[in-house]
Amino acid sequence: MTAFVLVTPPAVEPVTLSELKAQARIDTAAEDTLASGLIAAARQWIERYTGRAFIAQTWQMWIDNWEELSDVDYIELLHPPLINVNSVKVFDNNDESEIWASENYFVDTAREPGRLALRAGSVWPIPERLTNGLMIEYDAGYGETANAVPEAIKLAIKQLATCWYEHRGDEPTGIPQVVQALIHPFRIQNMRA
Repeated sequence: MTAFVLVTPPAVEPVTLSELKAQARIDTAAEDTLASGLIAAARQWIERYTGRAFIAQTWQMWIDNWEELSDVDYIELLHPPLINVNSVKVFDNNDESEIWASENYFVDTAREPGRLALRAGSVWPIPERLTNGLMIEYDAGYGETANAVPEAIKLAIKQLATCWYEHRGDEPTGIPQVVQALIHPFRIQNMRA
């Protein structure tokens, strides 16, 4: 089994409040809290749909199924694009961790999703703790600022937040086709850990 935990969320949103207000033609500050919440919710929904991280954020991947690792020479790290791996920790039966030396692996940021790959002659560590015995902490996203995020993703966030703003209180009708068309090329498929 594998679990992913968001450790550090993005520091900013890919879309500013003023950008959404211009898109949705909101000309009052009375709805700023709602509009800000809609930006965050739209970003989160689109991140889940695409399987990506937009603004830099830190994730932990916890692994406890060692049989899956015995036949592979790399682990795909979800939420691309991968920026870097911060650490790989191996846990003993006393829940104490030890850093697995970075000389044992290569961080592949060229692929999507990014990978933690074994170097020649290395083997995966086998922790004493059977559940969540290995933890990989990594940073993912296009960058620290909204400027790094593709324009199609930012437009999709504005479109979705505007739709939710205009139809708040209505029965949900699904995601607008324009949003799906904008984000579909960014969707990650065929992942393996």
